[in-house]
Amino acid sequence: MKKLLFLFCAFFALNLSAQQQSTFDSRLLFRYEAEFLENLYRTNPSKLDYLNFYVENSYSLHQLVEIPAEKLSQFPDILELINLPENYTLPKTIDQSNFNILLFDIVFKENQSSTYRIGDSNILVYLKSKNEIYTLFNEIN
Repeated sequence: MKKLLFLFCAFFALNLSAQQQSTFDSRLLFRYEAEFLENLYRTNPSKLDYLNFYVENSYSLHQLVEIPAEKLSQFPDILELINLPENYTLPKTIDQSNFNILLFDIVFKENQSSTYRIGDSNILVYLKSKNEIYTLFNEIN
């Protein structure tokens, strides 16, 4: 009877652990392999939580009606910093629905935010500072 109870408990535990799957933002796959993210989920889930938070909350997009030509040159073009993975084509228009911060080689500053423009569009990308991102993440978690 003890063996039967042990086998039942072992089977139940294995069944539960097999059903646990990591949940990560698909945009992370542009920089990280799925196997790495799955391993991260098992070994350091808070790091995966941070990466999910980062890809969603490290920036904000702002659609302006018009950016005067003299102001346009003050904002660097984020498309010049693009680093596309193989076999990936950039969408014709970039907006909130398809923007992925991991497609760009951007250095986030420790205490200072940055602003970029997307090509010749009237969309500005506001990048939060590292400290601001950490603070927001810690407030949520």
